[in-house]
Amino acid sequence: MVTIMAKTHNQFVSEVYAINPNIEIIGTYTKALDRVRVRCKECGKIWEPKAYSLIQGKSCPHCSAIKGSKNNRGKTRLKNHNDFLLQLHKAHPEIESEGEYINTHTNVNFICKRCGNRWSAKPYSVLQGHGCPQCAKTGTSFMEQFIKLCFCSALGEEAVLSRDKELIGMELDIVIPSKKIAIEPGCWKLHKKSVKRDSIKREKCREKGYRLITIYDMFPENVDKPFDSDCFTFSVDLNKSDHEIIYNLVSNLFSICKIKHSFSSVDYQNIEKVAYELSKSKLHDTFVEEIKAIHPNITVLGKYINSYKRITVKCDICGFEWNAVPANLLSGDGCRKCGAKSAHEKTKKTQDEFIRQIALVNPDVEIIGEYTGRHNPIKTKCKICGHIWFPIAASLLRGSSHKGSRTVHKEMKTKG
Repeated sequence: MVTIMAKTHNQFVSEVYAINPNIEIIGTYTKALDRVRVRCKECGKIWEPKAYSLIQGKSCPHCSAIKGSKNNRGKTRLKNHNDFLLQLHKAHPEIESEGEYINTHTNVNFICKRCGNRWSAKPYSVLQGHGCPQCAKTGTSFMEQFIKLCFCSALGEEAVLSRDKELIGMELDIVIPSKKIAIEPGCWKLHKKSVKRDSIKREKCREKGYRLITIYDMFPENVDKPFDSDCFTFSVDLNKSDHEIIYNLVSNLFSICKIKHSFSSVDYQNIEKVAYELSKSKLHDTFVEEIKAIHPNITVLGKYINSYKRITVKCDICGFEWNAVPANLLSGDGCRKCGAKSAHEKTKKTQDEFIRQIALVNPDVEIIGEYTGRHNPIKTKCKICGHIWFPIAASLLRGSSHKGSRTVHKEMKTKG
């Protein structure tokens, strides 16, 4: 039987040096399948590849990326720092780069203008859509944030846990340890496929001596509740602007928790503002840019909060101001006054078309004025008696004549 001796650290270092002298082993070699800490002598990058890959010829990923960008026959060019900043602003206007861009796989330091969080990430990951991890963690629904903030206001922030994973080993949206209560608000459209998971959470909470209250909004009225107790359902979207329902919900939750605390309308409004800030996924400046691209003739006057909280805007063409739903604006809805005018212009008849129609439906009248629209008056002459008046154009299309025409025309026929 032949015994194969394990490779020593010095032997491994010698082999790597013979294959790639630009790689320095700064960690300790254990075995081929284990990772070992190394450093590139050219660029200074430190990483931990599997030991066997270095023996197979693997080199510095940083240097390889740069080399590959420079030698890809012009299919793409090596992205510089300014190129990266332009792409970053387009993907995430709320994120700024604090470090120098090297390549897509070398970490860069970022800062979130929304929450101030700083973190390090690979550029390609951020450009592909991964944003601020802090905002991703706290960017929950308005409903959840509002309920949590109400409890924080009544009991203190230290008394309310958010997104807790320690109690049952599964994430719970809101936990109030002093009351042995957990609350899980959510949209039924998203939760209807995970009712079994929600049921497991309730059982685990029960085992811990906690009461789990489940809340579903946008719940169909013709569907039975998934749980017989501690389950609130609402057919409306509790994230929308009319929040009288969510005020009553908070009051009921306080009653269940035996919390004697009431909020004034001003208190609720202040809590709403904070809840919107914590739940919104888009910055005001981002919304303004999107509106400008879709509606270059609409100016945003109000402060963007979320897609369903109405915001004051103005039409630069006609000067009309109104409180619009942001989601509707982003879907293409524009100024309703200009829209009505445009629709009217598209359907308005020409002078000749109107005269031809009148000749068919009301041959005893003559149009002597200018047609400006079916709801506007127009100068008209009766061919029978010569009477001139200004009726609404639409009435002529219904066959109407001037006041007293039947009597006048009857007398004329009698005399004739």
